Amino acid sequence: MRNKAILVIALLIGGLIPGAARAGEAPNHPFGFGLVVGEPTGLTAKLYLSQPFALQFGAGFVDNFDGEDGFHLNVDALWHPAILARGADITLPFYIGVGGRLFDHRYDYIANGMRYVDHDTRLGVRVPFGLLMDFNKVPLDLYFELAFVVDLVYFDETIGPFDNRDRAGFQGGIGLRYYF
Repeated sequence: MRNKAILVIALLIGGLIPGAARAGEAPNHPFGFGLVVGEPTGLTAKLYLSQPFALQFGAGFVDNFDGEDGFHLNVDALWHPAILARGADITLPFYIGVGGRLFDHRYDYIANGMRYVDHDTRLGVRVPFGLLMDFNKVPLDLYFELAFVVDLVYFDETIGPFDNRDRAGFQGGIGLRYYF
């Protein structure tokens, strides 16, 4: 089921490619697709709209070694307000954005000698900021990102909506995308 969800998302993202123009040095390559490692680990995509704006998509899995894991989706609107360095080979823009996330969460824990599994779904806001290494001679970028997340809605499969969990946290990752 996880592979089907990733495939559907990739196809939906692919349908957005026509008619877009990439901001920056390579207007013939508006769409990038690749991998991200961190929280979450999975697929990443970026669609440049017009300079300095882009949409960023992510689909992946979270496993933070605390017993908390799940499937994560995000869509972010990005703004690249400044270029920190520019050279013949690499351009280093800084970016910040705002978007949304959906996290289908599972948490394994032990209480009173018994093992329990809690399953819930979270909807929230995501505020990413990061540094992008845009390679000028090849259609690749490498990025380092930290995102502040605030979950606004929780739904537990056994008790319904609830309000007794941590609301805010951070995610981070390193990603690589190839541009088409």
